[in-house]
Order: sequence, then C-alpha cells, then structure tokens
Amino acid sequence: MLAGVAAGTAAHLRQDPLIVRVAFVVLATAVIGIVAYMLLWLTMPVAAEGADAGARPAGEPRGLRQWIGIIVLGLAAAVLLGQVSAWFSSDVVLPLALVAGGLIVIWRQLDTDRTLSVPGVRWALAGGAALAAGGVVLLLATTGQLAAARNGFVATLVILIGVVLATAPVWRRLLDSRAEERTARIRSEERAAVAAHLHDSVLQTLALIQRHADEPQAVGRLARGQERELRAWLYDPAVVREGGTWAGLVAGMVAEVESDHELVVDPVVVGDAPVDESLAALGAATREALVNAAKHSGTTAADLYTEVTPERVSVFVRDRGAGFDPASVPPDRRGLRDSVSGRLTRLGGTAEVRSAPGEGTEVELSLPRSAA
Repeated sequence: MLAGVAAGTAAHLRQDPLIVRVAFVVLATAVIGIVAYMLLWLTMPVAAEGADAGARPAGEPRGLRQWIGIIVLGLAAAVLLGQVSAWFSSDVVLPLALVAGGLIVIWRQLDTDRTLSVPGVRWALAGGAALAAGGVVLLLATTGQLAAARNGFVATLVILIGVVLATAPVWRRLLDSRAEERTARIRSEERAAVAAHLHDSVLQTLALIQRHADEPQAVGRLARGQERELRAWLYDPAVVREGGTWAGLVAGMVAEVESDHELVVDPVVVGDAPVDESLAALGAATREALVNAAKHSGTTAADLYTEVTPERVSVFVRDRGAGFDPASVPPDRRGLRDSVSGRLTRLGGTAEVRSAPGEGTEVELSLPRSAA
C-alpha cells in the first residue's frame, strides 16, 4: 500500500498480499521488517505502467518442498554472512555490504528493458547510487582514509578541470568536424537513396511512356500509377515502408488492378489499421469488385473509397458503366456471390450490390473491427 512491495512480494510467492503485509508488520516490531521493506523497495523490479503488480501468477501455490528450499537458502546465507564477518573486521563488512547493495540495485534496474521514463526506476537508481556512495564514504571513514581520499579527489578534480580548459579548443574542433562529417554522410546516403528510387521508378516509367507514346490510354495509366507511387513515397512513407497496413494493401491492390486490367482507379483511404487475416480477406473481396468493374462495366475508370473507424472497415467501389440487374445474374456467375458476398459473410461482414442497367454499379463492403 506504500510502495507496492508487499503486493509484488505476494505475487512472486503466489500468496495473498494480506499475509505478506501482516508479516511485514510483525517483523517491523523488531525493526527487521522496516529494513527488509526498504531493501526490497530498492531491489525489486518496477512494474510497467498499467500492470497489476498484485495479480497472482498462474499456477499452483508453492509446495512444501519449495518452502523448505527457501528456508535452507536463508540459513545458508546467514551462515555465509557470519563467516564473512569472522574473516573481516566488523567495521569493514557493513560498508562493503552497502556498496555491494547499491551496485546490485543499479545493475538490477539498468539490466532490463525498462526505461528511465518510469518514475520508479529513477528513484530506484538514485537510491542505489546513494547507497553505494554512502558505503564508500563509510568504508573510508572506518579505515581512516577519508581525509586522504578527499584531498586526493579534490586534487584529481582540479587537474582534470585544468586539462579540459587547456584542451577545450581542440575538443571543440573535433566535435565540430565529427558533426560535419556525420551530416555529410547522412546527406550522401539520402542522395543515393533518392537517386536509386528515381532510377527504379520514375526513369523506368518515363521510358515506358516513350515506348507507348502512340497509346494515350496506356500513357495515362502509367503516369497515374507513377504519380500515386511517388506521392506516397514523398508524403506517406510509412505506408510504403510498412506493407502490413490497410492503406499499403489498398495501394498495392490498386496498382495491380490498373496494371493487369487497364482500369483507372481513383482511391481514397481514410484511416488505417494493421492487416490480419480478416482485413486480407476484405482486400481480396475489394480487388474482386474492382476486377468485375474492369471486365463487365464497359468503362475505363472506377472510384474506390474506404474508411477505417473504431467500429468497422467500410469499402465502396463505384463505376459509371453499363450496370446490370443483380436479380438476373445466372447461377454459374459466382464472382460476386462467392468471391465477394460469400467471403465477407463467413467473416461476419456484409456485402451489398446496387446496380441498374445504364446507371453503373456500386458495391458496398463492411467488416466489423471485432472480426478484423
């Protein structure tokens, strides 16, 4: 209740936190509980923010053998401490123990993936450093070397300050040259990356445009595809770099449909989400709707609008082509029925086709986020 020590100890021992708190209170009457609580506060790992430190880990409570092992280890540690006290002077054992405890605290907190942004980690590091420093000072005081160490420390500090001040211009020039070299290297790498990308994309597309100069439709399709790819590379690099997002999936799908079926698609993507199996199936259904528009609408352009909200992912595919009567589709035409409607129905989504002869076609796909 003070620092989470009792709850953390209970979670480690798989016991009720109330039992551990009562034990600390009982031991506090002999001062041992207070010392143990403070040491555990310093040495225990800090739980992540939002984690329930008092939650009991899964598994059975500790058995009799485990408790016997803990007691044996405690007795062995007590015997070892007694032997160390016999080997060394009692005035030296306590300072060395403080230094060792402080170093253990520092290593315990730094040798993990926890960051210094967690307040508990900073306090634990400060406590460990203070504990180690206090142990060093106490050790020097008990051995009578505190005054000599203080004089030596002051002399060393004065010499270091003088050396730093005398060589400050040299260090300044070295740091400036290092910063300039690093900046030049970064610029060179970025220039090489831009040149490689332009060579692989823009220059290749320009060569294809020259080759198909007498085909206006092919030239327009190539120019639109290159414009979309270059715009995404310049202004939305995360979509290009992370292929596992819905926006990246839509961009790749539109590029494939335009390349394979000569259909000009105007995509609009609102929001984004990581792609899993359900969203991949929605992408496949969207691609099938675009392919149907390219094959059967009789037009060369289609609109694609998709929106990602916390509740669902919606897709609208619309063309202004010939249109058709959905009720008159023969049973052997299974594109919309199986590849679009059937796929989404199995995932808990919906697919609706609105069309009429001469009025174009609109396909609306919807997938709940719980399924995605």
